Amino acid sequence: MSRDLPANLKALCSYHKSIAEVCRQLGVNRSQFNRYLNGETFPSLRLMRRMCDFFGVEESEILMPHGQFMELIRLKPHESGVRAEPNKIAAIAEDLRMGSRRDLDRYVGYYFTYYNSMSHPGMILRSLTRIYRTRFGINVKSIETVGMPGQRKFTCKYEGACFMLGDRLFMTVMEMLTRNEVMQIILYPSYNNRIHYLTGVVSGVAARAPRPPSATRIVCQYMGDNLDLRKSLKLSGLYTPDDPAIPAEVRAMLSGGVREGTGLIEAPLL
Repeated sequence: MSRDLPANLKALCSYHKSIAEVCRQLGVNRSQFNRYLNGETFPSLRLMRRMCDFFGVEESEILMPHGQFMELIRLKPHESGVRAEPNKIAAIAEDLRMGSRRDLDRYVGYYFTYYNSMSHPGMILRSLTRIYRTRFGINVKSIETVGMPGQRKFTCKYEGACFMLGDRLFMTVMEMLTRNEVMQIILYPSYNNRIHYLTGVVSGVAARAPRPPSATRIVCQYMGDNLDLRKSLKLSGLYTPDDPAIPAEVRAMLSGGVREGTGLIEAPLL
């Protein structure tokens, strides 16, 4: 096997804090990655593409003779991306997530999430959300069942990550079935010993023509670590604001939100 790939990989890794950080961001086992660095084995095509995307180089470039590759790096660092410029978002997200795990531990569990529906104005959407631990940080999943009573319903599944910054809880999630929307949720933390409700603002895109960007208040009701998932998922869906299934305090927290004279949507501080 050519020694150029291992040498080129080592050169690319030298622009990062450590090989451990590279493995963490790539999601690759350290011992396996060491085998690539030592020239003992060749990465799969899929992993090769992922590594090239991560380092900001082309597959044809990473396989160049080492001398030519180093010349390419020296001549075109702004294009090759070896200074990790294309991965700025990944690097920032990694720092935020790893630094937030301890602060977010108390928020792990299931939630009923309520917000004013962007796709069906005037209705309240209740979904089931789970915040859970991974070795990479704290992740979040949410399932929504959308559709008016008596009409065909469809399911939206969101997955993403959580982090704490400036005493606020952030969630960034992507719709995984259509992959055409990213939602941003910002919540106040709980200042009580026990979590009951978290309030904040959610922004996203309405699933109706012309798919307008929208934002509204959101309320997360903590349901604990153990839940009857089948029963809880059946409760997910659209509700009228006066439906008794919507807790009165949730209804009150969702109403209003536009600060008079500013046009700003603000969440109530509990």
